[in-house]
Amino acid sequence: MARVNAHIAKYERLKNKYGNNNITSITIRGLEIQKDARRVFVNGKEVNLAQKEFDVLLFLAQNPNRVFSREELFDRVWGMDALGDAATVTVHIGRIRDKIESDPSNPQYIETVWGAGYRLRT
Repeated sequence: MARVNAHIAKYERLKNKYGNNNITSITIRGLEIQKDARRVFVNGKEVNLAQKEFDVLLFLAQNPNRVFSREELFDRVWGMDALGDAATVTVHIGRIRDKIESDPSNPQYIETVWGAGYRLRT
């Protein structure tokens, strides 16, 4: 188990060093995420997100159009050693939608894929 965790940690370090994570700003339609400043703008207006809300949104934006289950999002954003459960992801997604969507009941950014999870639609 320790060997697998070490390989995963090494992979993440290499991915962060050589991957597309060097981009400082991600723009998807009217949504702009500034990684280094940890700021989010929707149609030019700044939106205040909590730390984990920002982390979830940034993770989804770095992996657009890919579906992640609640459990996978929880593991990737909160980490393997975090206490809690995957239902936390649902709460955070709802809060993010309330803040960035013009109509949270008809989301245009974070899409629910029933039975599979969530994805950020480009």
